[in-house]
Amino acid sequence: MKTFYWYDFETFDISPKTGRIAQFAGIRTDEALNILDEQMFYCRPTNDCLPSPEACAVTNISPQLCAEKGLIEHQFIQKINAEFTTQNTCTVGYNSIRFDDEFTRYTLYRNFIDPYAWHWKNGNTRWDILDVVRLCYALKRDSSLKWVHNEEGKPIFKLDQLAPANGIKHNDAHDALADVRATIAIAKIIKNTQPQLFDYAFSLREKKTVESKIKPFEPMLHTSGMYPATLSCTRLCTVLAYHPEYNDRAIVFNLDQDPSLLLELNIDELKKLIFTKQSELPKGVERLQIKDLIFNKSPMFVPNIYKLEPKIVKQLQIDMNVCLQRLEFIKNNQNRIAKIAQDLYRNDQERAPTPDVDQSLYDGFMDNADRRISEQIQTLDAEGLKNFHPQFKDAKLTNY
Repeated sequence: MKTFYWYDFETFDISPKTGRIAQFAGIRTDEALNILDEQMFYCRPTNDCLPSPEACAVTNISPQLCAEKGLIEHQFIQKINAEFTTQNTCTVGYNSIRFDDEFTRYTLYRNFIDPYAWHWKNGNTRWDILDVVRLCYALKRDSSLKWVHNEEGKPIFKLDQLAPANGIKHNDAHDALADVRATIAIAKIIKNTQPQLFDYAFSLREKKTVESKIKPFEPMLHTSGMYPATLSCTRLCTVLAYHPEYNDRAIVFNLDQDPSLLLELNIDELKKLIFTKQSELPKGVERLQIKDLIFNKSPMFVPNIYKLEPKIVKQLQIDMNVCLQRLEFIKNNQNRIAKIAQDLYRNDQERAPTPDVDQSLYDGFMDNADRRISEQIQTLDAEGLKNFHPQFKDAKLTNY
C-alpha cells in the first residue's frame, strides 16, 4: 500500500547543523489523504546544546517540558525512522525539504543511522507542499486556494496565515501536530480543486522524472522561493548546463536578466553577482539570478511554456518577447555560456573538513564497512556500547 507520511518538527534552533529537535508530529494517510494514524512525541534535550530562547518563545515549548516528557534522541530518531522507512512511503511536509528534512538527516547521522535511506530505498520518496502552493498561486490563482496578501499586495505563503484564510482550524500554530493537520488540509484543497496540477507536482518528487523533463536551452517556468513573491515566485528560465560536479542538478538562468553579462564579465565578477547577498551589493547593482535546480528536491517547473494562457503570462509579469530574444542569444552562444556556467559552480579548492564531527554530514558518504559498524551500533545496549571499540575507516567517526 502506498501512503503519505506528513510530518513536522518544532526545534530549539533554526540551524539543522547545530540545533536540536523539540517536538515531532506525524500523520500517515492513504493516497486519497484519508488519515490512517497519527502520533506526537518530544525529544529530550542533550546537554551539549543550548536551546534558543527565541525558538522557545515562538513554539511555546520549553526544554523543561521536553526533559520531562521526551525520549532520548536516539530512541526519538529511531522511532521516526521506523515510520519514514515503511515501504512505499512518501514523506512530506510544508517547507520540509529545506528545513525538517535537514534536521532529520543530521539527527540520523549523529546517531549512526543512514541519513538518506529513508527517502530512496524500498520505493520511498519525499515531497514538499510549499512550492506546490506557490505553483498554484502562479498558475491556478483563481481556482484553488484562497490567498493572503500583505499591505503591499505581496502574497504570503506562511502556513499559519494561509490555513485560516482557507477555513482550516489552526489555533495552535507552531505546534507540530496542528501544523501537520493544516498541511494535509491545504493539500486536500489543491488535490480537489486542481487534481492535474497536484498529480503533476507529485510526479516531480521522482529524480528520474525531473531529469527527463529538463531540456537545456529550452524555456521553462520555474517556481522557487528565490524569486520574489511579488512575481509569484515564478520566472521564465532556461537551463544553461548540467552541474560540473553533481549529476543530480542543472544550472538555471532567469531570462528576466540580460545574459550578455555572462560573456562580458570574468568569473570572479560573475561569482560576486551570484553568490553575494543583494543587501551587500552596491546600490543599483542587481544580483544575477543563476541557481542550481536539484533533481531530488521536488523542484517545481513547467517545461512547455508555449501552452501558457496570455492571462497567466500577464499575471506573472513576463515580457515573453524579450525573454525569448534573450534565450536566442544564449542558444547562439551556448557552448561558451555552458562552459562559463559550469566554471561558476566548479569547486577548484579542496573542501576543508568540518571541525565538529556532528556537523560533518556533507563532508562525504560513509563507506560500506563503516555503515556495517553503524548498523551494529544500533543493536547494542548501554553496556554493550561501553565496551564497544569500533575500527572506523573514516577518522572523523572515531571522534564520537
